[in-house]
Amino acid sequence: MSYAKTTELNGSGSITQVQPTEAEETLVCYSFAHPTETAVLLLDAENLQINSETEKFLTTVCTCPIQIKIAFANWCSMGKLDVELHGRGYDLIHVPVGKDNADGKMITFGSSIYERYPKAREVLVCSSDKVMTNLCNHLRQHGLIVYQVSQQGEDITVLNSATGQLVRKCTNIPEIPAIAQFIQQIKELIKTEQACNHSHWVKLATISQNYKNKYTISITQVAEKHFPGKKSREIFEQYPAEFVLHQVDSDAPVYITLFEIVTDKANITEHQKITIKSKADLEQAIKNIIYKLTNNSPGSYIDIGPLSSEFKQQYGKPITEQIKGLQLSGNFIKFLRSCSSYQLKQTAKSWQIAVK
Repeated sequence: MSYAKTTELNGSGSITQVQPTEAEETLVCYSFAHPTETAVLLLDAENLQINSETEKFLTTVCTCPIQIKIAFANWCSMGKLDVELHGRGYDLIHVPVGKDNADGKMITFGSSIYERYPKAREVLVCSSDKVMTNLCNHLRQHGLIVYQVSQQGEDITVLNSATGQLVRKCTNIPEIPAIAQFIQQIKELIKTEQACNHSHWVKLATISQNYKNKYTISITQVAEKHFPGKKSREIFEQYPAEFVLHQVDSDAPVYITLFEIVTDKANITEHQKITIKSKADLEQAIKNIIYKLTNNSPGSYIDIGPLSSEFKQQYGKPITEQIKGLQLSGNFIKFLRSCSSYQLKQTAKSWQIAVK
C-alpha cells in the first residue's frame, strides 16, 4: 500500500512523496530496462498551454521517449494553435464548442491508452482540471506510470504517481509584444473567429480568451504595459482605423469587428439600405441585415447583439430608437416576435434569430 512522506526543503517549501508499492517500483525499473517502450502525452489544450521549452522539460521527467502526443480542443476557438501543435508532432482531436467537452473526450480517449498503444508505459496527463485525477488513477490501476502535469501560477508542476515526487519548473512570463505586433495578432484571431461563426461581429470576451490561450498572456497585461491606467477594451478604442466596438447597453456583451469590414458595409447600395417609414420597412431592413450576416451560411441563426450593432452602423441609430420613432409598442424582442419573417430562439445567454 502506498503512503505519503513529506520532505522539508530548508524552509523554502516541501516535496510530498507518496511511497510507491513494490509493483510500482518494479514498473519504474522495467521502464529503464525497456527503452523501446514509449510515453504518451495527453493535452487539454483549452486548459493548459505547453510550449516547446516546457515539452523539452517533460522529456527529462519521464523515462521513456515521448513518441505519441495528442491534443484535445475546439480548434475553431484556438487561433492558429492547431497549426503550431501539428507542426510539433501532435495528433489533434476536435470537440464541439462547450465547457468540459475537451475534458470529457480526453478522459474517454485516455481511459483506453493501454489498449490503443500496447507499448505505452508512461502517460503524461496535461491539464490543471481536478477531474483528471480519476483518469490518472484509472491508468495507474492498469500498470502505467502516470505524470499529472498542471500549472500553478507561473509554474509547471509534474506529479509522478509511481514515486510520489513533485517536480516544479519555473516558467518565465512571456514577453509583452510591441503594440503593432499585438494589433496584428488580434486581427488574426478576429478573422479566425469570424470564419468559424460566419458572423462579422464577435464577442470581445471570446477574443480575449483566445488570445490568452494562444499567447499565454492576457490583453490586460498588454494594456498595462502600453496604456497604463486604461482598461483592456480601451486599447481598441485607441485604434478606430483598425477596430470597431459595439455594446447594446451597459449589461450586454461587447462585440468587436474589423474596420475594413465596416468600411465595406458603408458602401451599401440604395436598394439594400431602404428608407424606414413603417413597421414593414423595418422588418425588411432587419431581414436584409440578417441575409448579409449569414451570407456564408444562409438560414443559420445569429445573436441579436451583432444584428443590433450592424443596424446602428447602417442607419446611424440604435434599433430601439428606431422602434420608438415608429411609435411601435414594446421592446426589440417583442417587435421581432410580431414579425412573420423571422424565427427566434433563446439560448442560455442571448436570443438568436434567423430568416424563415
